[in-house]
Amino acid sequence: MKKKILVIAPHPDDEVLGAGGILYKSKKYGYKTKVLTIGTNFTPPVEKKKLDNCISEAKEAHKVLRVDKSVFFNIPALTIHKEPTEVLTSRIYYEIKEFEPSVVLIPFPDMHQDHKTVFNLCTAVTRPKGVGKKISIVACYEVPSATYYSAPKIEPNFYPNWNIDITSSIKKKSDALKKYKSTLDKNELARSTRSINSLATFRGSQVNFKFAESFYIIRFLSKNIII
Repeated sequence: MKKKILVIAPHPDDEVLGAGGILYKSKKYGYKTKVLTIGTNFTPPVEKKKLDNCISEAKEAHKVLRVDKSVFFNIPALTIHKEPTEVLTSRIYYEIKEFEPSVVLIPFPDMHQDHKTVFNLCTAVTRPKGVGKKISIVACYEVPSATYYSAPKIEPNFYPNWNIDITSSIKKKSDALKKYKSTLDKNELARSTRSINSLATFRGSQVNFKFAESFYIIRFLSKNIII
């Protein structure tokens, strides 16, 4: 099995909020990592100066997490669903084929329109056929704020079935989030270092870890008993 993790994010910072801990921790175990960011944090028209600054911040965050490769599609926020499905599917397919990940982490389909769209695209591309046959795990990550604004029982709720001990990497996750200075609103308490530390503490308490990052496994494939 190739030790590679691909995180697909709807917007810059989602990859840190949902999977920053596993991205950093995996390096200790010899994994190569890649982040594919589909959209931007800005609705159209997107100012080039703001976009360039946000991408720069994302790259700084990825440097903290020791991400090997960063790819940005730069589709304006809230317009991802307007892109031709066949075009976006092909672009995501290419990134997966080029990297050949064994683990693919995608956003949970919460109430955020972009999260739902990216989830739908990714579940289609990662089916266990074609490039998907080489993927061992496809799982959803939670995003503080968006994942918890959903209406209980009316919309899908996040119930994790895979928990990663990120006690050794929680500080790096927080440090990476701090790099997003232009997009993190000090009044948005749900998207803050305090919030991700609180969530990691809570998830850890559920499984007897000090800090944990949690995921919902969609598909787990293994030709061998040991992976």
